[in-house]
Amino acid sequence: MTLEPREARTTIATLLRVRPDLLEINYDPGCVLTAEHMTEVQETRRSIMGGQPYGMLTIIPEDVDFNLDAMRMDHLAVDRSLGQVVATAVVAKASMIERLITVYFKYFPQLHRILVTDKEAEARSWLMAQLEEISNTGS
Repeated sequence: MTLEPREARTTIATLLRVRPDLLEINYDPGCVLTAEHMTEVQETRRSIMGGQPYGMLTIIPEDVDFNLDAMRMDHLAVDRSLGQVVATAVVAKASMIERLITVYFKYFPQLHRILVTDKEAEARSWLMAQLEEISNTGS
């Protein structure tokens, strides 16, 4: 059975299952990251990807803003308990958002591999290498 890409929209993002082990999340330009909107993205992400392990590429445009309530929640707690997310690459086009995400991951440590960068090509390359290594070793 072949899975075709599946796309979903939330209030602030487009999610695309590129392949069974890879999800891309593209946040909308000018959106505001709130706890409510982030919860919607996480629930949609889990719905699209089901129960298999996968990597995630998140792209956050330069003009995205945030509310502090979004930074106070561990948005990956459910996934961490299930072990579904195996690698995350975040492309943050604004240096302030990049720093905030780095602090966020220090405050809410994850069990999977993480890269935060402002370079999309680097993120894609790194994520593909992680998924290849994980598929070869199982961890």
